[in-house]
Amino acid sequence: MKGLKYLAGLMAVGLSLSLFSGCDSQSSSVLTETTVVMSESTEDAEQNNKSEAVGNGLLVGNYDADDLDESWSEGKATIIKCNGESSEISGNGIQADGNILKITQAGTYVFSGKMSDGQIQVNADKNDVVHIVLGGLTASSGSSSVIYGIQSKKIVITLAKGQENVLNDASSYVYKNVSEDEPNACIFSKDDVSINGEGSLKIYGNYGDGICSKGDLKIINGTYRITAAQNGLQAETVLQINGGSGSITSGGGSSNASYDENGQIQEKWGQWGGQMGEQEPADSEMPGDGRTPVEESGITTEDSGSSDSAKGLKGGVGIYLNGGDFTIDSSDDSIHCNGSVTVNDGTYIMDSGDDGIHADQALRINGGILQINKSYEGLEGMTVDIRDGEINVTSIDDGINSAGGSDTLKNGRPGQNSFASEDDCWIRISGGDIYVKASGDGIDSNRNLYMDGGMLVVEGPEDSANGTLDYEGKAEISGGTFIGTGSSGMAMAFSNSSTQCSVNVVVDTMLPSGTMVTVTDSSGKDILSVSPTKSFNCIQISSSLLVYGEIYTVTYGDGDSKEIRLDSVSVWSGQGAVGGSRGDQNHT
Repeated sequence: MKGLKYLAGLMAVGLSLSLFSGCDSQSSSVLTETTVVMSESTEDAEQNNKSEAVGNGLLVGNYDADDLDESWSEGKATIIKCNGESSEISGNGIQADGNILKITQAGTYVFSGKMSDGQIQVNADKNDVVHIVLGGLTASSGSSSVIYGIQSKKIVITLAKGQENVLNDASSYVYKNVSEDEPNACIFSKDDVSINGEGSLKIYGNYGDGICSKGDLKIINGTYRITAAQNGLQAETVLQINGGSGSITSGGGSSNASYDENGQIQEKWGQWGGQMGEQEPADSEMPGDGRTPVEESGITTEDSGSSDSAKGLKGGVGIYLNGGDFTIDSSDDSIHCNGSVTVNDGTYIMDSGDDGIHADQALRINGGILQINKSYEGLEGMTVDIRDGEINVTSIDDGINSAGGSDTLKNGRPGQNSFASEDDCWIRISGGDIYVKASGDGIDSNRNLYMDGGMLVVEGPEDSANGTLDYEGKAEISGGTFIGTGSSGMAMAFSNSSTQCSVNVVVDTMLPSGTMVTVTDSSGKDILSVSPTKSFNCIQISSSLLVYGEIYTVTYGDGDSKEIRLDSVSVWSGQGAVGGSRGDQNHT
């Protein structure tokens, strides 16, 4: 039951919430199926909005047969058994050039054993699909990537079932020519990369990224533990995740944040690259463990600087999440795309030193579980379209933000990126269970906000400089349930152009965290009760259970209460609603 899963997330952060649908008041901490009462217009509204959202440049994931094929036959494959600084090769299509194993044609290549200070290099025909099977390989490089794709149509990596693989690149790279498109990741390819299989893969990207593709990067399944000095997973075009599980740590993790616990700038943030985080322990048989600078001919680059970012997941054109179960601990954005992000399914738990999820264009959430434990801003895009899912956001600034422009500054501080109000900006919530705990604005649209379904609970700011809701154009609600608490200093309510009623109550003093708020109808039946985890003096509620023209009582604290008649679609009660006075809401 969706409501029960959502309740578990709320209880984890201490929020107590109860809603009632025409039943007798009773003490309850369980959200039932009657929690969200959808208006009759919700389904129609969602259908009418689909074309607008889909037409905003959202990407559709695609998978070829090669991407999904985990099968291989030892009799038809080339077998490579690594023995420290040498290898036994049985089959064709690969040759040893010193410590570099060069794959020159399409085929299946099975690697096992230990490779010390070596590299698997793919330089085949541009139409060749190269299938690499990692069947229990521990490999390191003292001067570059462990797997380097120079040319192919695609590299498909299969993690053999029951096998653990560990890849450890150098902390400084030796380049023959820095003007060329040189590697910057433990697994690096100039062409598409797909990874499948039921085995496991540990990656220590000591120099730059964990895995980087200059084309598409697709994760089909597998178990991962990725530690990277810069980006965990990066695709120059589209990053697609269909399944798999594990952890990703980038740039030293969220403890290396853009701000400290008091919200003050940390000056050293943005200096990523070189050895960071955990490494596979050094082994005397593995001199190329990335710990010792390499003295060779060519150019040694101590400062990576090639990516200038430390995202958990990064896509140049699009990110498409169909599944997966990943924990991301990132110094920079946990999930970032210069284009659009689409989340269909999966579980993603994030601790971010910057934004939780950022999209320069559209952010669309159709399902899945997204838990952002720490962030500067939680969810951000030019447009944010939430249709389903279980979402929990904690942010030091805005919880959900829509803004025009792009996040173009590679090392730009939070709040310094090129965003501006544009007519194309909007936030739409049509479904899902969403909880936001924000120190800045709870929901911030630089143009319009729409809500026609779902449940949205916002614990907004305790200071007077921000609001639980903030918008530049209009905010219309036609369905779903909204509960907001926070400071009244810059409070705004839903617009009078809404079709669903809202109640907005301001009390004289800040109420402490844990204060119970209860809404009852004229017959004394409970409509809603909530106990926020932060202090507040402004309570904002919208639900289909609120009926125009009826009288409701909002009780809080030690029995204090206010009686409100819904003689307008959006009613204020109380003084001090400075921000609310900017809107078109009525005051009582």
